Amino acid sequence: MKRITIVLTLLLAAIGGFNGIAQRLEWNVDFNTVFDNREGDNKMTDTKTFFHTQLAPEIGISMFNGEHRLMGGVVWTQPIGCEWYDQRVSPTLYYRYKGARGWSMAMGMFPRTLLHRELPNYIWNDSIKYTQRNIRGAMTTYEGRNGFFEALIDWRSMQSETRREAFNIIAQGEWQRPGRIFLAGGLAMMNHFAMTYHPSDDQHIVDNFIVNPYVGLDFTQRTPLDSLTVRVGALSSITRNRATDKGWKVPTGAWVDIALKYKWFAWHNTTYVGKTLFPYYSDFGPLLDQGEPYYRSKWYNKSTFYGTILSNGFMNLQASLDFNLADNNFTFYQRLILRVYIDSDFKKITKNSPKLKPSFGL
Repeated sequence: MKRITIVLTLLLAAIGGFNGIAQRLEWNVDFNTVFDNREGDNKMTDTKTFFHTQLAPEIGISMFNGEHRLMGGVVWTQPIGCEWYDQRVSPTLYYRYKGARGWSMAMGMFPRTLLHRELPNYIWNDSIKYTQRNIRGAMTTYEGRNGFFEALIDWRSMQSETRREAFNIIAQGEWQRPGRIFLAGGLAMMNHFAMTYHPSDDQHIVDNFIVNPYVGLDFTQRTPLDSLTVRVGALSSITRNRATDKGWKVPTGAWVDIALKYKWFAWHNTTYVGKTLFPYYSDFGPLLDQGEPYYRSKWYNKSTFYGTILSNGFMNLQASLDFNLADNNFTFYQRLILRVYIDSDFKKITKNSPKLKPSFGL
């Protein structure tokens, strides 16, 4: 609590220091509740229930009509059913620039909701999305008439006597001319997993890359659906454990992603067929590979059916059924996810305001 007070004091002091510049007090509150019950085989992931709330208030200042923002706050994640135990409180503190020509950037510890597109499940698994709200580092995004591009660094672990240094550098983008059916895009990631201070003799650096180029078709304007896209490409990881490998392991497979939405219903299906994408998952687990552990299998299909129960300008309640099939494994998720978001423009919300996007899902 003392640290929170210091952050808020510094922000309020900063507000008073810009007397000669047009400025505005900004605030927002993002609240999420997740119920995720998992049943079936537990060969690749624990079949348990995630049930928690997350409160993420922010306060700060904006200048020049919101072009520049300085924000600070906290993320309080609290499991349900254990009173005050097992809670986690993390800091939020960042600067954000959003220009008029499509460029934006953020630096510090900022919410991943600033991403133009949520990262795929071979980069972040669901449980990490639930508990790690912030990106810790920097991000830049370009949104244009023909698509988008964004790049980020997420410094997920600072080196210490007990923590291994770890960070991701990720770039993703997609190109599509307005009104055209064809699209192309991709994602590339460098995952650096280094050592602790004064490491033991059996601890070595692990180098890891993931590449996912694809092409696709967007049938949205050719069907009565709200959206329908099909993306097909290659998905490859390139990994070397300097302790044991003389060369690189390069498992590669085919990747297919299909997403459709119609009114309150949505369906998202992702398929991977190839070699084991995470060859060192049994050694390092999510410390190295933060994607879904099912990618240890030679094939994996995730099919998710979403239903929006309630949605307006400040809240979204969504239910989903997830069917995860992999080699000799079947796991079934039942999820109920609530998001409530209000900010300093809350009074401007009307019945015609854009509906709030969920924190997870389509």
